[in-house]
Amino acid sequence: MPSQYMDLYRRFSILPHDEELYTLSFTHSSYNGMAGTRHQDYERLEFLGDAVIGMVVSELCYRYHPDMEQGQLSILKAQFIRSASEAEYCKKLGLNQYIRVGFSFAKDASNNISLLEDVFEAFIGAVYLDQGLVFTHRLVMSIFEDDVKNATVDMTINPKSYLQECMQADRKESVTYKILSESGASENKSFEAGVYFEGKEIGRGVGHNKKEAETNAARDALSKMALPKGKK
Repeated sequence: MPSQYMDLYRRFSILPHDEELYTLSFTHSSYNGMAGTRHQDYERLEFLGDAVIGMVVSELCYRYHPDMEQGQLSILKAQFIRSASEAEYCKKLGLNQYIRVGFSFAKDASNNISLLEDVFEAFIGAVYLDQGLVFTHRLVMSIFEDDVKNATVDMTINPKSYLQECMQADRKESVTYKILSESGASENKSFEAGVYFEGKEIGRGVGHNKKEAETNAARDALSKMALPKGKK
């Protein structure tokens, strides 16, 4: 058993069957160049872990927030599976100390949100393959349960990125924006933007520039998702 993982196994009560899975879960693709290997990294495990985490967090949101409708549940779920949140869980659980990267990436590894998010998901993927669904379900529950139980919908996060994360929490489609109109003199322009998902308009916004109009359109879409049906 690799000595560098002894504490990891002990903390999560893991009796490893395939230790190579855990090594892979902490290995960034940049490490391959240094080690002279190919495809010996966490990318495939990340894909699997992302699905497992999404399933469990969805279950927790549904279980602990019975008064929320589908749109609200999607927003709440996105708060926990967004990049910054998963990166924090990676550090909180101490997974960042096991990351392997190439020399060119070493300086940025400990603070790279995307990398930390990927490692967190890959580790869960490794646990799933090594320990099975029941064990992994229990582990992911223990990581998220208290936080999800006590959470409320947070509308203060950057509206455009937040909307994208909310819509991709359940489906991998992207939202798109379109400037619908512009009016006024050059020093006092006004733009109206629409935001679309799967070809359907889900929000509109007005602003003094295109970015502001798109941000307000995203905010409009989020507000419609968060309010119960029939209320405005």
